[in-house]
Amino acid sequence: NLKSVSSRLLRQQNTHLRMQSKTGLLWSRSYFVCSTGVATIETFRAYVQSQPTPD
Repeated sequence: NLKSVSSRLLRQQNTHLRMQSKTGLLWSRSYFVCSTGVATIETFRAYVQSQPTPD
């Protein structure tokens, strides 16, 4: 969902992007994985919730 929304917004703001790729796609089919080390899920959740939201 994040990729489709960001792609749509980028294309609206930058019309030249349609010509940058032969397929017209901006993002590859992939996913994100990260490690939180020894932090508990509660610690990680509190960290994520404390982050400011973009304007």
